[in-house]
Amino acid sequence: MKICQSCSMPLEKEEDYGTAKSGVKSDDYCVHCFKDGEFTQNITMEQAIAQCGEYADMAGVTKEEALAYAEKVFPTLKRWQCTCTDECASGYNPNCTCTNPECHCAEGNS
Repeated sequence: MKICQSCSMPLEKEEDYGTAKSGVKSDDYCVHCFKDGEFTQNITMEQAIAQCGEYADMAGVTKEEALAYAEKVFPTLKRWQCTCTDECASGYNPNCTCTNPECHCAEGNS
């Protein structure tokens, strides 16, 4: 089963998928996380994990189980993995394609 690469929601139906700016369905993200080519929330992975507890009932698990699952799975999801190279570690890589909001490679040095 395919899951959202931001929140791990199962992507089972066409309407579960988020959209690119062009309106084309995203292969990686759900409608709750990705709309019109942008993430719907500018949050850290830790903040996203904390939100999982709010959806425990919908998933049929306890809040503790939801948080434990998120802590294990989220670091493996595309949104939260930094694809930066050593070049980015210097603080500037305008070609960085990382989707982690904590990555600031393309911002340059201030």
